[in-house]
This record gives sequence, C-alpha cells and structure tokens, in this order.
Amino acid sequence: MGSETRATDLKSAFRDRLVRQRENLHEHRRRQLDRAVCAHLLRFLDDRDCLHLAAYHAFRGEPDLAPALEALHHAGRRVYLPVVDGSEMSFRRWQPGAVMTANRFGIPEPLTGRQIEVEQLELVLMPLVAFSAAGTRLGMGAGFYDRRFAFCLDRPDSGPLLVGAAYGVQEVDSLPAERWDVPLDAVITERGVRYFRSSAA
Repeated sequence: MGSETRATDLKSAFRDRLVRQRENLHEHRRRQLDRAVCAHLLRFLDDRDCLHLAAYHAFRGEPDLAPALEALHHAGRRVYLPVVDGSEMSFRRWQPGAVMTANRFGIPEPLTGRQIEVEQLELVLMPLVAFSAAGTRLGMGAGFYDRRFAFCLDRPDSGPLLVGAAYGVQEVDSLPAERWDVPLDAVITERGVRYFRSSAA
C-alpha cells in the first residue's frame, strides 16, 4: 500500500469518527460552544482592518457563525459565502436576508450577489472536520478549499489569511499531510485563537 493510499485511509477514519462526534453534540452544549466561537471570532477581527472576508454556512454540525457574520455585516465588513459549480468553488457576497439556494450537497448558497476573486479576500473562515497542532486541516474530502487556495502553498504571504473554525474536540495530535493540503494560518475554537504561523498573529 502506497503512502498516499495510507494517508487517504487515515483521513477517512478520522473523518467518519469526528463528524459523528460533532453531530452528536447536545443541542444546548452546541449553542454554548457556538456563542463562544462567535465571541472569539469578533474579538479576533476587532483590531484587524479586514474588509473582504469569506465564511461558510454551517453544515452537518459545523460551528454556526451566523450571529457573528450578521454583526460583521452591520459593522461594514463584506461577507462572502462559497458557491460550488462542478468541481470548482467561488465566493459570492452575502447579506442578512439574502435569497439562498441549496447546492448538490444540501448546503445553502447565495443565489445572487457579486462574486469576488479569491486573491481579493483578506480572510477566509474555513470549516473543517479536524485540525492538528501543526495546522494541518482535514475537510470533508471533496478538496474544494485545497484546490481554490492551492496558490497559497507557493505564495503563503500573497493570499488571504486562512483561519479554521472548529470545536476544541476536533483537535487531534497529528494528521497525515499530503502535498496538496493547504495548511491553516490559525484556528478559532470556543477556547480562543490558536496561531500556526507567527505572521498571522
């Protein structure tokens, strides 16, 4: 068995276990965690001159950032959400009350709104299944974020700040990193902000 096959199998095992764990959080506990994640996110951005930022619509137990996104919108920030087209992903402007439509995965996307080039984004809040102490991110397996931000592998200082949003239980000791995996600059959980690159602090 090749190293890439072993890495894929390990990722699949992590993914199955941690998605179930995340989905099985008690609703009351989830609301507590979401409030804490949103509070840390707003504090993280409070001193950052960041106008264009991308986020996500919570899916399958991911932290719900909606209250923070509404607050950021009303504070004058421009928020964009992912839109999936085939194997590609772009980002479209979102505002409270925007008309949403479900994509093929069942995830709501803005139906209208201006699209933005990813190089113009200053911050991307990324959903994840797991993250490691080294900043390796495990997603749902479709590879949308790794493909869209592949340029950050060669030019890490030229792209947006890539920040995971997660619950603390999603941290694992280590994850297999493949050559196309785009690492996180930081992660925000209910415990606060964890930096993986000193330049992101």
